[in-house]
Amino acid sequence: MADIKKRFYTSILSQAISTDGKYLFCGSNFGEILVFSIENISSCSENSITDTDKLPTEPQLVFQIPERCQVYSLAFHKDFIIVGLNGEISGYQWNGKTATIGKKAWTVKLPSAAEYTDVNEVNYFWLDKEAEILYAGCGDNILYAVSLEDGRVVRQYQGHQDYIHCVSGCGGKIATASEDGSVLLWDPRQNKFTGKIEPHTRQQLNRSEFGKWQGTVSITDDWLVCGGGPRFSLWHLRSLECTTDFNFPDRLHVSGFIEDVIYAAGDYKNLYQYNFSGDITAEIPLSAPAVYSVVHQTEPIRCMAIAGASSQVDVCTNFSYRDIVLNAYKKC
Repeated sequence: MADIKKRFYTSILSQAISTDGKYLFCGSNFGEILVFSIENISSCSENSITDTDKLPTEPQLVFQIPERCQVYSLAFHKDFIIVGLNGEISGYQWNGKTATIGKKAWTVKLPSAAEYTDVNEVNYFWLDKEAEILYAGCGDNILYAVSLEDGRVVRQYQGHQDYIHCVSGCGGKIATASEDGSVLLWDPRQNKFTGKIEPHTRQQLNRSEFGKWQGTVSITDDWLVCGGGPRFSLWHLRSLECTTDFNFPDRLHVSGFIEDVIYAAGDYKNLYQYNFSGDITAEIPLSAPAVYSVVHQTEPIRCMAIAGASSQVDVCTNFSYRDIVLNAYKKC
């Protein structure tokens, strides 16, 4: 009976892929981490099996975190699955040989003012693997840099006036998107932001019916995309000028660059892919009415996983269409 309830009320809030590219981790609003084998998913796709009841669409492992609260964010580094909860970041040992999650190995308590004790969700992770620094965008409006070598908070980036929805980094730059309607650019070595974009102040981007908040940001060496209430848009990083706005019909929660296209999803039934001129190159129908998380890899196995307000996760092994649907719980 519990699984029936969860099947109808589950949202997948976060996802991560293991370092070896073999496992997909999904964090739910019920405090569970669902683990799927990407190798099994890929082999079923290659065999063109169309009977979904015969696919390994159920998780190999369902791990209940002790706090039993929402798993807002996930990351993976070396042999640890990293979990973002309320005001803390925890690392759990992952054993790839047995596909098991061990006990909590370490915890980082984030410093926070008293007024944020109950609401300081760790909303989003971006991991700088080379520097071994985890950047956490939080509900107290602060971006924290956490050293994964010793668990210290090595820097706090303050500049947003409301909570942070998303963090992205590339080429020595970091970008954060916030409920306050701004996207801030940071040099990791400096406490003060180095650039600011407020899409809602641009007439062609403002959508007053959806608000000014920025739900997603993603950057490359030269480009930035962002969206939320305002229209989804592409910006040149050096000039901070908007070069393209995209025809996404609703509010946005996720975006990114993959190979030579840009993807976007949110409170809508499809994930869209665009070229840099704004033309739609692919339109992928989704199981969830809203998307909160997208993860992807090109090696060793091509895979894109799309999740949100549903107990199902849509998987694209060629990035152009959905070919497998994963289920968090057994069908009744």
